[in-house]
Amino acid sequence: MKKILRLFVGPVRYDRIGVRLDSGYNNFIRIQEFTRMRKLIVGAVVVLASAVAAPVAQAQQQSAVTFGVSGGLTLPIGDLGDVQGSGFNLQGHANYKPSSLPFGLRGDVGFWTTAGKTVGFGGINGKSKGITWISGTANVVYNFEGAKDATFVPYVIGGAGLYNGSQSIGTKFGVNGGGGVTFKLSGFDAFAEARFHNIFTDGITARIIPISFGINFKP
Repeated sequence: MKKILRLFVGPVRYDRIGVRLDSGYNNFIRIQEFTRMRKLIVGAVVVLASAVAAPVAQAQQQSAVTFGVSGGLTLPIGDLGDVQGSGFNLQGHANYKPSSLPFGLRGDVGFWTTAGKTVGFGGINGKSKGITWISGTANVVYNFEGAKDATFVPYVIGGAGLYNGSQSIGTKFGVNGGGGVTFKLSGFDAFAEARFHNIFTDGITARIIPISFGINFKP
């Protein structure tokens, strides 16, 4: 009891938090006001931090960046198919898709080959040289998601980009479209895909269908 009286009565003193203790009653009121104000400030900081953290966490949860690799068969068709045979393809992918939307973006870099083919001109047979293709495309993907946690998700994809072909073809503009199926597995996604690429080369239009199988994974 004496300690309590010494805290509120006596000469000018200061408590641990720097509040001047002039008189018992006044000091009691000041301490109560300071405590109440401190609680309000702490509460405001907590509310503000929660308000800022919630949308950030939601954005992180709703957006996903994945990377992928794929490979498979390359099929030339049309005029190109007359002088070139099938080859193989290797591709790298970068995907961005918010989980709340069916749309996504995808960038692809591809290395394709089409093999030389024996052809006849005026009764004379000869073999054409194979072509190596390097492609870079930007694409939009639409996923047909029947359920949020579906393991089987069909999709369509389309875009445009640049294609560089050997044998003096050079770098040309082209467009593409196709579709595939994603299989959502534990830790990564597998997919199978077929696309039609229309490359605007000089003289003829090169048309190629890569059929590929690959995986996507989170970094």
